Amino acid sequence: MSDQITTAFVKEYAAGITTRAQQEGSNLRKAVDITTGITGDAVYFDQVSATSMSPLGARHSDTVLTDTPHHRRKCPIVPYTVADLIDNPDQVRTLNDPTNAYVRQFGYAAGRQIDDIIIDAFDATVATGVAGAGSDAFDTDFSIAVGTSNLTTAKLRTARKLLEQAENPEDDDFNKWYIVCSAEQREGLLGDSEFQNSDFNSVKALVDGDVNTWLGFEFLKSERLPNDSSNVTSVFAWRKSGMMLGVGAEGKGFIDVRPDKNHSTQVRYTLDMGAVRMEQNAVVRIYCDDDL
Repeated sequence: MSDQITTAFVKEYAAGITTRAQQEGSNLRKAVDITTGITGDAVYFDQVSATSMSPLGARHSDTVLTDTPHHRRKCPIVPYTVADLIDNPDQVRTLNDPTNAYVRQFGYAAGRQIDDIIIDAFDATVATGVAGAGSDAFDTDFSIAVGTSNLTTAKLRTARKLLEQAENPEDDDFNKWYIVCSAEQREGLLGDSEFQNSDFNSVKALVDGDVNTWLGFEFLKSERLPNDSSNVTSVFAWRKSGMMLGVGAEGKGFIDVRPDKNHSTQVRYTLDMGAVRMEQNAVVRIYCDDDL
């Protein structure tokens, strides 16, 4: 047989465009309160905080008035977009039309952007006051030090104690408690000796290699949490109603023909959103050492 036969080998190309592994949409949106229909570049949320009663005093005495504490928090609304062009010759020269694949990818990107917005807001400084001129930095009393450990049962117990001491309710879905961590922290927790000795672990985690709920927290996954130069990741535990997602416009996809680009097809996806921490005592930050 001729040694040149290899030049006649057939190359077959699969139909369709597949999606590489990635986070497909938002993991955190379900775990925050949501306000929709916002117009403008910011929304302000008015709140009142706890007050107390006084003894009535003598009969027929004057009514004693109490100034109820009022607060206002600002949630900036920011537009985001992603777009790409598909030239007419591209569609002629490729086996697969990429248009639908681009729309799908952009939708996934929008979901990840929503998570980034929420994650950034967990411990961000909040603008406060009548016009947002004041500021409310994250309360470091609600931070759990890294110590010499990754995520542990002891850190989760401390997070729960902080939320309980701050009188955070957990009476319904609106006040459900969540925690978000990466695969690194989940592995650390599964290796924690105290967690391994628990009844829940023997039934669920060791059997399935999964953690769903523990100590009243529903666990959510994210590989987008902040990680510093020392490889310390910030994990967050919070009450659902303690975080607000403000929606100016939901994610929306567009497919248009661009005459100014020789009638190329433009695929574009947009959203308009922001997030804000509604209360200082509703979010706990847990520092975790990813090297341990």
